[in-house]
Amino acid sequence: MEFSIDHELLAQSRTVLNQRKKLCWIVGGAGSGKSTISKALATKFKIPIYDMDAQIYGAYHGRYTPERHPVNKTWSTAKNGLAFLLDMSWDEYNNFNQAALPEYMDLLAEDLDGTDPNASMLIDGGICNPALVAQVISPRQIICLAGPERSSAEIWEGSDERGAMKGYINQLPKPEGAWRKFLEFDEKITKTILNESQEIGIRICTRSETETVVNFARKVGQVLGIQAKSQEAFS
Repeated sequence: MEFSIDHELLAQSRTVLNQRKKLCWIVGGAGSGKSTISKALATKFKIPIYDMDAQIYGAYHGRYTPERHPVNKTWSTAKNGLAFLLDMSWDEYNNFNQAALPEYMDLLAEDLDGTDPNASMLIDGGICNPALVAQVISPRQIICLAGPERSSAEIWEGSDERGAMKGYINQLPKPEGAWRKFLEFDEKITKTILNESQEIGIRICTRSETETVVNFARKVGQVLGIQAKSQEAFS
């Protein structure tokens, strides 16, 4: 199974998204704090959040078309979307993620087209290949979060919220093997995000074991330029 990256779709989304200099995209692996930090910044600075995961697994499903979004249309109409992905090898899965991303960017651009290009917005996660996002918006508008080093098993099995994923996988044939593959893919996704960020100059913020959400959010906000440098900004 092989998917093609639609570079023309990326170029079209660039015409809309590249104008938005106050759009900031927070990327990182599972458990890195993307949603937590997005919510902290959004609350403090009254910035709307665009939850990319919620769009990809929710609202976008009714908008994928065979003509513009063939990769995601194939996935979203599969008998079991999770099994469809876990039946892939890592190389196939990585290729799928790369080819799916321009289609997400197309729908994001559609949502933002006609809105105020000077308005602030935080995009929370949703992607595995920040190098492709950096072809559409400046790498300076993207930040990669990294948390204390933990295995994917610790991240996914140590959280009630993420524990639901194992429940879905337990419904698949050979669930133990599917779960191991899911964790393997998850660790490789995190490495891909970090490696691509390093290679193209996306700034990486690492949270220490003892760092509070407030302090880490302050650091991220300063790097993105969406808060004053003063210590009172998050007091």
